[in-house]
Amino acid sequence: MARRRFGISVSSSIAEWLDRLARRLGVDRSRLVERALESFLHEYAHYLYEHECQGVIIAVKRDGRGDTAKIIESFRDIVLSNMHHHIGDLCVDIVVVRGSSKRIAELHSALTSIKDCTVRYVPITNTRR
Repeated sequence: MARRRFGISVSSSIAEWLDRLARRLGVDRSRLVERALESFLHEYAHYLYEHECQGVIIAVKRDGRGDTAKIIESFRDIVLSNMHHHIGDLCVDIVVVRGSSKRIAELHSALTSIKDCTVRYVPITNTRR
């Protein structure tokens, strides 16, 4: 695969973190950043083009479930299951979704819009060919 070079600027603390992790994993910094970008792009592919997909959305929020429960309920057309857990003062929703990437992106955006809610989408792909 052809390589393309470009520069980025990150904070010193992130650069140090990258260097430590690259050493620990036995890869160079460029390869580590490439892996991270590839993972991030895969996670957000549903924003780039419309397709059918499936995955798990993890939403973590302090101070109660209220907002997440209402939002998740309004996306029942793509929600296969939802688990809600309390871990200390955190509320964690684990939502299994399948359907249009557009709808999954809408759910992701709606959860992300909640103040202090961290949201992660993990795509699930069929590895059998």
